[in-house]
Amino acid sequence: MAPQAILASVRQIPFEPFQLVLVDGARYEIRHPDQCMVMKREVVIGQPAKDEDYMEWSLKINCWNVTRIERIRSKVESVITM
Repeated sequence: MAPQAILASVRQIPFEPFQLVLVDGARYEIRHPDQCMVMKREVVIGQPAKDEDYMEWSLKINCWNVTRIERIRSKVESVITM
């Protein structure tokens, strides 16, 4: 996926949580714009530590390994649509 498409999701106002789906089926949730740093060829994803202000781990992914971006539905939306 083009890095511009990923960056558009990160910069969306108001921000809506989403997940990046990779070619191997792996999914990474982005619940805050600070969790995702988009570069020219790579995306760095950070997993926040529980009850802390820092990232516990990070993962670097090639942008072109991202096949799609899916919006994360809130619990309220899930109940309403069922």
